[in-house]
Amino acid sequence: MNNQKIFLIIAILLSIFLLNEQWDRQHAVDANGNLIYQADTKNTDTASISKDANVPSAIRTQPTANVPTSKQTHSGESITVNTDLLTLEISQKGGTIINAWLDDYPIELGSIANFQLLSDSPNELFQAQSGLLPSEQMPTHHSSFSAAQAHYQMQGDALVVPLTWTGENGTIVTKNYRFTKDSYIVNIDYQVTNNSNDPLDVTSYTQLVRTALDQSNMMMPTYTGGAKYDDQEVFEKIEFDEFNEQPETTSKGGWLAMIQHYFFVAMIPEAQKVHNYSAKVNNGKYLLTIVNPAQKIAPGASATLGKNALYIGPKEQSRIDNLAPGLDKTVDYGILFIVAKPLSELLHWIYEYVGSWGYAIIILTILIKLAFYKLSEKSYRSMAGMRKLSPRLAKLKETYGDDKEKMGQKTMELYRKEKINPAAGCLPILVQIPVFIALYWVLLEMVELRQTPFWYLLDLAAPDPFYILPLIMGASMFVQQKLNPPPPDPMQAKIMMSLPFIFTIFFIWFPSGLVLYWVANNILSIAQQWFINKRING
Repeated sequence: MNNQKIFLIIAILLSIFLLNEQWDRQHAVDANGNLIYQADTKNTDTASISKDANVPSAIRTQPTANVPTSKQTHSGESITVNTDLLTLEISQKGGTIINAWLDDYPIELGSIANFQLLSDSPNELFQAQSGLLPSEQMPTHHSSFSAAQAHYQMQGDALVVPLTWTGENGTIVTKNYRFTKDSYIVNIDYQVTNNSNDPLDVTSYTQLVRTALDQSNMMMPTYTGGAKYDDQEVFEKIEFDEFNEQPETTSKGGWLAMIQHYFFVAMIPEAQKVHNYSAKVNNGKYLLTIVNPAQKIAPGASATLGKNALYIGPKEQSRIDNLAPGLDKTVDYGILFIVAKPLSELLHWIYEYVGSWGYAIIILTILIKLAFYKLSEKSYRSMAGMRKLSPRLAKLKETYGDDKEKMGQKTMELYRKEKINPAAGCLPILVQIPVFIALYWVLLEMVELRQTPFWYLLDLAAPDPFYILPLIMGASMFVQQKLNPPPPDPMQAKIMMSLPFIFTIFFIWFPSGLVLYWVANNILSIAQQWFINKRING
């Protein structure tokens, strides 16, 4: 197969890959069959959500009540919690975390406002609810708690925020939010004192609720939706339109999460206990719920239960790798996870030594190029040989152009005589496609690149504001084509000549970190191909 055709096929495949990802994201449907293009709340009553029909039967027995959806509509006061990494608002109505800001992540470069992950905004509702069951005797996320302070500030290495509830039968529940310095983990537990005359079977639960949100765009199609990981080591994405199709399941340990680009919230229960998982849609809201096993509390006795963890933060590999099994899969590498994960770890390892993500990308590119050097050499030798034969092939076409069968025979004779295999360059190029796509996802998903400067670039996760890298990429792609033999077909030649311009336009919207990789790869490829051409042509 002609190598120019291989390049053309690769370009088409990459274009289809990008456009198909965008089609999938823009044509997701909600539970009612409506297309989800952005935050879709047109069928939602912003002041109320009906009872949580998605959760296991124990939770469904609780009375219908309004769920807070905004600062104007939730009942009860809220308290503010400041740690070294998080700013939270916790409503005394249910002890629900209604707002969460990540203090180390500004909304945009130079902004004094920080990125908000949990929100009580009606259009982008995203909250973490929790409570105890049975609802007739225990406080749920609809119950009213009291707090000793309106504001809590972390002073040392840890902070505990207690909320208190007292039942009609005298039962006292203290719901504790526990924070640790330099951690995005929020631990939740309950201290229950049974002052009634009867034993209590108490169950705790945690629940994430949000509206649908589409964060994708044509050049950066990223996943937004649910995800789960169970004790069979199975990771599964839960698209918004699949929530109602999910059966209730049980798992020893595991976790559930709501994922979006760069950030996520995960519910991580105790690893050694069996928990009930469920996912449903209720009145335009998407809910993930974990119900923990019950614990019996005798009359007059006290017990601590719950011990659920919430991760509210970024997809920083160094933080999430060891928090829970499989949690690193929240970094969305698609079907090429097995290739992308080692590349990501290698990139992080390089960064530890050079201290610059830009230089780490360049060094990784060099290492990948060295790893594929022999394969690439075969491809480039084939191209150089074809280029050397171009005048003789053109003469054959001029002589036998009207006789395709004769033309084919003479062409094959020439290849055999000169010991050139036109298909020799196919496999090396095809083998490298998964590596490129995997690295595309690595750089696209790396929150570490967000707002990270390099040279004149202020943000490696944002497009180049001056278009310098995309223009260099297009120029280097054009030079590469000039080093290859020209296609014999005029139409194919025109298409090939247009590709550098098309890809330059594409890359204007790509994260500059990814364009930096492509530019470095092209420059190394040009150097390698020029060296091989010089050796063959003398």
